[in-house]
Amino acid sequence: MIQVDKHAVVDENAQIGDNCVIGPFCTVAANTSIGANTRLRSHVVVEPHTSIGEQCDIFPFVTLGIQSQDLKHVANTITHTRIGNRNLIREFVSVHSGTQAGSSTEIGDDCALLAHAHVAHNCTVGDRVVISHSATLGGHVIIGDYANIGGLSAIHQFCHVGRAAMVGGMCRVIQDVLPFTIAEGFPAHMRVINKVGMERAGYTTEEIAEVRRAFRILFMRELRLETAVSEVRQEFPDSENIKLMIEAINASQRGLARPESATFEINVS
Repeated sequence: MIQVDKHAVVDENAQIGDNCVIGPFCTVAANTSIGANTRLRSHVVVEPHTSIGEQCDIFPFVTLGIQSQDLKHVANTITHTRIGNRNLIREFVSVHSGTQAGSSTEIGDDCALLAHAHVAHNCTVGDRVVISHSATLGGHVIIGDYANIGGLSAIHQFCHVGRAAMVGGMCRVIQDVLPFTIAEGFPAHMRVINKVGMERAGYTTEEIAEVRRAFRILFMRELRLETAVSEVRQEFPDSENIKLMIEAINASQRGLARPESATFEINVS
């Protein structure tokens, strides 16, 4: 049974799944869909061309699919927002729609977007991602699965944060953060391997050790990056995790948030 509060406004063309709860003062526009067992607690705004998966819990004053703030956005352009299953979206989170016609902003499954977090136009957020209080993603940012974005941090447009990476609180991220690493600072620099994050994501001790050795080769031996990548390829030819790191290096457009020299002692100890 669908429960819609008498003070909610739900367009007749919205598709609402079984056992959904639409709380007071929510607004659900036309051309939207909400999966089964999802709850909109109160004062939630769901704009046109937004889809929300099943078993999501969406707290008060969240806005989903609002028009992009990109000044290149053309009025009456149809863009999309897609949100997966089992997501926790806390108070005052904003997720904006894409900018170009037909483009989309996408959030995967099992994510936690904490209070006041912002996901800008055309971002892609993977599965099991945590975006902490007041963290901000600029347009076209890509966040890998199992990543953790610290509170009050800001990630520049077009930056990539890799799988199982962590961005520390209050960071200014202006370059790419490789998978499995921790970035800290202002601007942020990769500092160490995200050992705890990898453990929580199910990686083995051996896999974590491989990633640590690869990180040391890439950044702690004062090698040219091309030389270091070649050495890592030769040492770990069959490691899918190392391949993921190398792919991220090769695909980087904004450059890498390389470690500062002060991180050397941390990584060789």
